[in-house]
Amino acid sequence: MLLVSPAQIDQSAARYDQPSIAEKQDEPESRGAVKREPDADLTVAENLEKRKEMLKTLDQEPVDFAFERAIGNNDSVYSNFCEFIMLAKRKVGRIVIKDGAVKLGCATGFMVSDRLLLTNWHVFKDKEDSRDSVVEFFYELDVLGNPKPDTPTTFKFRPDDFFHSDQQLDYCMVAVEPRDISANLTLGEIGYHYLDPNLGKLGEEGKEKLNIIHHPDGDYKQLSIRENTFTKILDNTIWYETDTAPGSSGSPVYNDQWQVVALHHMGVPKRTVDGKNYADKDGNPIPVDATGQVDAAKVVWQANEGIRISKVLDDVLKAFPNDEFVLGLKKPNEPGSLPDASVAVTPPKKENPAPHKDKKMDNASESVKISFPASLIQPSGNININISNRSGGEGGSRGVAMGVRADVSTSHDLDEVKKLDVENSMDYSACKGYQDDFLGVKIAIPKPKKAMLKFVAQQKSGGSSIFNYYFFSTIHHSVRKMPMISAINVNGDPKKRMDLTVRKDVWLRDNRLDLEMQLDDKFYASSGFDKGHMSRREDADYGASEADAKKHADLTCVYTNACPQVPKLNRSNLNGLWGKLEMVVLEKGAEKEAGKTSRISVFNGPIFDDENDRFFRDIQIPMAYWKIILWFNSNKELKATAFKLSQADLVGSIKFQEELDFDTDAEFVPFQCSIASLEKATGLDLSQIDQFDSFTGVDPQESLKIDSEESLRNLVEEAFRGSPA
Repeated sequence: MLLVSPAQIDQSAARYDQPSIAEKQDEPESRGAVKREPDADLTVAENLEKRKEMLKTLDQEPVDFAFERAIGNNDSVYSNFCEFIMLAKRKVGRIVIKDGAVKLGCATGFMVSDRLLLTNWHVFKDKEDSRDSVVEFFYELDVLGNPKPDTPTTFKFRPDDFFHSDQQLDYCMVAVEPRDISANLTLGEIGYHYLDPNLGKLGEEGKEKLNIIHHPDGDYKQLSIRENTFTKILDNTIWYETDTAPGSSGSPVYNDQWQVVALHHMGVPKRTVDGKNYADKDGNPIPVDATGQVDAAKVVWQANEGIRISKVLDDVLKAFPNDEFVLGLKKPNEPGSLPDASVAVTPPKKENPAPHKDKKMDNASESVKISFPASLIQPSGNININISNRSGGEGGSRGVAMGVRADVSTSHDLDEVKKLDVENSMDYSACKGYQDDFLGVKIAIPKPKKAMLKFVAQQKSGGSSIFNYYFFSTIHHSVRKMPMISAINVNGDPKKRMDLTVRKDVWLRDNRLDLEMQLDDKFYASSGFDKGHMSRREDADYGASEADAKKHADLTCVYTNACPQVPKLNRSNLNGLWGKLEMVVLEKGAEKEAGKTSRISVFNGPIFDDENDRFFRDIQIPMAYWKIILWFNSNKELKATAFKLSQADLVGSIKFQEELDFDTDAEFVPFQCSIASLEKATGLDLSQIDQFDSFTGVDPQESLKIDSEESLRNLVEEAFRGSPA
């Protein structure tokens, strides 16, 4: 997660309403004077002449042809535009922000000299922020839509060699190790963007098009090309229309000649209806955490601002006029010093694996671009999508199997029709689900008892009531439209936890179950409820490769695995004890003991109370949730610990359909409880697990109060510790 200060966002948003310098020069008190541009006191005509001179100096294409594009009268580019993209994108990397071994978030950065990388101040505020972090080049997809083999290429930072960040201009320059961590590639083979100080890099406001290369949400490298209009220029910033996302922070903004004109920064955020808070994609308020910052990954940007690259260059040259690293910014990339085209396209790597045979399409197939996380593409590399003819013509419907190019830039904004196509296309045949012998002792998924059986949803194909995914399985409640239980196997081996991407949830309904039996995006939109994972995303985030781990984690975002939870219960960053409990359990369960990696199995679910659960949008919302963890302690004894947590006192902001007599002042009381008491409350058969219960209360029906994170950690540590030998 990349945290930013609301004050910084608000300052950027306030600048959006300021008139551009050109507009100021056209105000009544300035009329009569010649209208001028900001650089070197140029008139508009003089600036356009400088633009033409710059195009002539670059000599990439016919000057008049390029100039027509700069003033908005031409939308074509020569084919060498593609070669310039290949040269530009290799110099842009994904920054993985780390504190020790813990990943904190992702951003974008790009090389601007033979040793210096440029990104934002809000990415690295000081040396310590960058010390454990890395930059990854070539983190991108190949022509088959698969991650490039033997990539990314990772470099460490060297902040002790050079580090400078400036809050006002929101930039940071930091030195990078000359050679990558595997000693296979040098920075010289990556190349860098020369920051040209000369005039003429931008034409007219509202006409010239811009480009951006970025890693939104820490995902694979993406390009936003030419639908990005330069709208206005201020003293230190430019504004433009482009598709960016969190993780795009620190990206280079280019003109059509692939000169850097700005450092992407932030912009104008979408707000809630009342205007009091920043809004996420569903219109819900984004909470401010304990440090007074917000998660930039949840902000929806409506307009974008970049720091003028000339201002960054002037500032750092004035601050360090004689520094050898900064003087490197003055060294242009001569054509002969650029990597040749073959190096520019592909980094050194092993032989590519053979293409997937099922990637081939017959002549009846169509090429379709659908925004969807690459990690959810099936193991074959395909998503098979049935496209219906919705025009009402004679064709009726047609089913076409096609290879789909994944694009994650707007995956959370799929329109309803496209999302339905993706949901219908999903193939779950490779999902083996919860394994009952994962711990070496057979522990089956608890089954509903007689009173609950009538509510158990069946798969449309008939027979099974268990829905299998990667490492976890669910049993679904057909009336409540949420899981009765979700069971997952958790492997704590750090070698299998290679996924460093920023979390991005794209929620789907399961096509094996009638869609009407599942909650959906519309239910949660502007509801105030989170889509609370039962089996946690992080618990499934492991595998043989980074791509596999991400794929497994992404598929926890199915509505058959979610229940409505208020943020103050669900989110660990808001001190929600459900989220804290999950974090602590995984921390303890992932510890290595005696050279072995611990494994745990976890059962989760809501507690349905038909008499007291309140209705929201015609669905009764559970007020309490339960979790059971099974593990082997240090004495090699199989143990089980159960928890029950309530959100009854946290739902005051939810507008329920009927108001019951709730004590909204009641204390938030999470509990450790006996498994016997949970069996009575849930209607599930927990008898097989009850024999391993570690509950220490005198009365099996009583509970132990947990009133702080400290007491929670102490309880879990005590539970995971074996009894004295």
